[in-house]
Amino acid sequence: MVGSARKAGLSLGATRELLLPVTLAVCFGLYYGLSQPFWVVLACSLPMLVVYALAPSWGRASAASFDRDTVRLLASGQPAALVARYQVAIGMRLFAPPAMCAERRAMALAEAGETRAARAAFQEALDEYGAAVPLRVMLGYAHANFALGDDGKAIPMYRRLLRTAALPGVERALAHALLRSGDDPAEALALLERVPREQDDAVRHSELCLLRAVAHARLGDHARAIALEAEAAPTESASTEALRELLHSIRERSALPLA
Repeated sequence: MVGSARKAGLSLGATRELLLPVTLAVCFGLYYGLSQPFWVVLACSLPMLVVYALAPSWGRASAASFDRDTVRLLASGQPAALVARYQVAIGMRLFAPPAMCAERRAMALAEAGETRAARAAFQEALDEYGAAVPLRVMLGYAHANFALGDDGKAIPMYRRLLRTAALPGVERALAHALLRSGDDPAEALALLERVPREQDDAVRHSELCLLRAVAHARLGDHARAIALEAEAAPTESASTEALRELLHSIRERSALPLA
């Protein structure tokens, strides 16, 4: 697993700033502490000064190389390899801006299925970007929380995204989170009414029918909920099964017979 930069001891993006004081300390120690001649001091300090001068270019080149390999690995169906690829992106990890590194790490972890670690990295990226956080980082953080069932964190971020831009899938995800948490079924139903009906995708169509059924069940319209559940195709997926279980649990609490 890709470790956090702060836990690793070297803060991403701060390494270049450390080179100058370290170089001065080395030079001082060699010249005054060990009484080495000036040419030795210069020979020892020159590589660090070269690294300091080239660090920004190295960081940018390493990040660009990582991005190219990311496209290649995803296109070839190897998302798990992104974590190992991030580990060897030394120039990026040492000299690129901390927000960029945290974002790339979060993306690699998310693609590899390490959702909990990805959420922590997305949180770090949010903190580093501050007010200039890109939509893709906000979306990644919201999706990670949603996948972990942490609707209390997913819902505010989805709402923030909707206030900023119209992104595909966000309304559906927000409605799902609202229904799963039981916060606002009326808002969830209004969101679902705007979601396109995907008749050509049986699983997505069934999910939408079941989401609408849950919304009507939470609002007390169980007749409509039963009709919508019947409309959903008997697809086998984790998401549809979870929605059916949620729908049935609502009916049980309402002391109504199952469909």
